[in-house]
Amino acid sequence: MLQVDQKELLANKYQEGRERQAEGQLHPAKALYEEVLAVFPQHIETLEMLAVVNAQLGHLDTSVNLLCQVIELNPSRDSAFYYLGYTMCALRQFAAGVECFDKALVLNPDHVQSICDRARALLELGQFEEALRGYDRAIGLRPRDAEAYSYRGNALLALGRRDDAIASFDQSIAIEPSAGAYLNRGNAYQAIGAYQAAVDSYDRAIMLQEGYAMAHSNRSVSLKHLHRLDDAINSSDLATAIDPSYADAHWNRALTQLLKGNLAQGFAGYQRRWEMDNFKSIRRTFKQPQWLGMQTLQSKKLLIHGEQGLGDTIQFSRYAAMAQAAGCHVLYEVEPPLFTLFQSLPGVGTLLRQGDPLPDFDYYCPVMSLPLAFGTDLATVPAASRYLAADKTKLAHWAALLGSKISPRVGLVWSGSPTHQDDHNRSIGLSMFLQKLPAGFEYVSLQKDVRASDLAASQGASNVRHFGEQLLDFSDTAALCELMDLVITVDTSVAHLSGALGVPTWVLLPHLPDWRWLLNRRESPWYPSVRLYRQSKAQHWDDVFLAVANDLFAIGGADTQHLAG
Repeated sequence: MLQVDQKELLANKYQEGRERQAEGQLHPAKALYEEVLAVFPQHIETLEMLAVVNAQLGHLDTSVNLLCQVIELNPSRDSAFYYLGYTMCALRQFAAGVECFDKALVLNPDHVQSICDRARALLELGQFEEALRGYDRAIGLRPRDAEAYSYRGNALLALGRRDDAIASFDQSIAIEPSAGAYLNRGNAYQAIGAYQAAVDSYDRAIMLQEGYAMAHSNRSVSLKHLHRLDDAINSSDLATAIDPSYADAHWNRALTQLLKGNLAQGFAGYQRRWEMDNFKSIRRTFKQPQWLGMQTLQSKKLLIHGEQGLGDTIQFSRYAAMAQAAGCHVLYEVEPPLFTLFQSLPGVGTLLRQGDPLPDFDYYCPVMSLPLAFGTDLATVPAASRYLAADKTKLAHWAALLGSKISPRVGLVWSGSPTHQDDHNRSIGLSMFLQKLPAGFEYVSLQKDVRASDLAASQGASNVRHFGEQLLDFSDTAALCELMDLVITVDTSVAHLSGALGVPTWVLLPHLPDWRWLLNRRESPWYPSVRLYRQSKAQHWDDVFLAVANDLFAIGGADTQHLAG
């Protein structure tokens, strides 16, 4: 048995360990706990604190093992289940974390931190409604919990309740101003398009927490939306100076450089995409080396493969001819909807569908890395008047379906994929689209799929011809595009297809367009046949459609007077 003075000595060491831990002196605290356990290996409180300090030091697996020992010694210890849940979440095993918090709450139903951390894990799992209920419960128990209000705002933001989210962040700030709450409020303002308010909120976060890389990075996004591109780049630079491994900040800077027209710098930074979580699932790796322009291609076989969207594959497929001219055999792997169309693509030696067995090759290059590999800047963009062509049999088929032309034919695309992260800015409801277009033209829908929200307008639009399911793949869409006198489209893959075919194409752009359309210019460096129409302010299409209608009148004599008001 331990002597009384030895017990007192160990108790003092344990208490000193707690004090050192509270002061952030983690290694001394760990050493003190280990001294206690060397004499009393089953001292539950010390085992638990040693687990916590190991978690704080990043030794998460060790922490889990120690907490399991504590639970085995005392299955009724709610704090051990709480700390185990916390550590599982640090390991990004959020479902396991929720299970641990649930066990802690069975033992101690009103433990607010278990309730809050459980809700935070549910946020990570995408269970936003249940997370919100958790934060509401925590606030009911601890009404002045500023952190709970802040995370509650994140749950509301994820549910699309943006005004409620901002109110929750405001409540958090009113209780206790914190950098995290200001950052979250900035994110909410950014989500509703209040970009100056977002910048102001990020500035407050940075004032409260010097070296807040995420606030600088998110601030750069809002500045980009305000068209303050140099300031946006500076903000990204500050973020990466604080945290050189911060992939999102590098990515934001690259996109801003591209939007500004600094293509060489932008495409170099674009390589950082592979460090971001949302790109890891699409990254391809091969035993062969990646080609980024450093090795000679003479007498080599180069595999080019798609990676993101169909529009990207179409836009950058122009580089296949350049690769072939460098002396290599080009193997081009494309998405199945593009396979028939790309049989007309110059420079391709072997065309493959995604999923086909790959033949031998020497190098590979993702399609979005081709501009970097070929050293592209604004002066050297390979901008052929056309580099794709519709199949002649398909052209004849669609010409017969369309019949005789009695007025100029205009192809229309008003919406893109609803899953695109910027779809709410780039797509337009069909009813608005039709209201703004003048009479005197034969309008033809180039869209295969019509959204449920557009069905009524589509079915009631006698002046628009729809072919829908008859558009089997992009070779059909290409043939239909080639039979148009003009294509009017929002920023979707059809804009790239029509431009690559050399068809006159008018692209309708939001106030902050995708980087490839640059800013403040009417023409595209990538497509000679494309004309750009830009919003003068976010979410306002009236000026865009008035300009389109006036230009249509100039080429077709249509009446546009009804649009003037």
